[in-house]
Amino acid sequence: MTASAGDTLASAKRDLRRAARIRRSAIAPAQRRRAAHRAARCFLQMRGLRARRVGVYLAVGSELSTAPLISGLLRRGSSVWVPAADRSGGMRFLQLRANARLRPDALGVPRPACARITRTAATLDLLILPLLAYDQAGTRLGSGGGYYDRALAGKPRFRPPKLIGYAFAEQLVSAVPVEPWDVRLDAVVSSRGCRRSTIANGNCDTVRRRNCA
Repeated sequence: MTASAGDTLASAKRDLRRAARIRRSAIAPAQRRRAAHRAARCFLQMRGLRARRVGVYLAVGSELSTAPLISGLLRRGSSVWVPAADRSGGMRFLQLRANARLRPDALGVPRPACARITRTAATLDLLILPLLAYDQAGTRLGSGGGYYDRALAGKPRFRPPKLIGYAFAEQLVSAVPVEPWDVRLDAVVSSRGCRRSTIANGNCDTVRRRNCA
């Protein structure tokens, strides 16, 4: 990739992030609550998304809440791990237990206050990622910090963890600009269902779409 091409992609991502933040922030509170419960119900109904060790983000700002999902995962016996970033750009995962006390990490994101044992992304079975926008090819646009990209650097395509985007349906866009280090999603669960994709030779085919009322 040339320097000029890289600058163009970076600029396109900045513009899309700005528009996506505005769109996501405009979703009404009642719609947010409904979407969080629908997305959780859809996720928990999908057989292919069952896993023993699940990494899940704790929502901040206008992100789709994972609270109903986390409650469901704990009830069915999954081990839930949440990301904890540090100022050096690293990310590890701490176990989240029911009724755990939370405190902000170095970036102001909540994390379990008393958890001591950590895991890397590679030791999880499934990882649920926040995003600003996604497309049908499984491309994710994050907030721009690069924490998940670094945590997943070098991950083989079909090795754990399985990567699941978690989003409002309104966050789907026609195309997300792709850079070499961007990690593709295996599926996206939204407030309107689950879209699975397979990536082969740069092509993506939607293989299953399930709507959840």
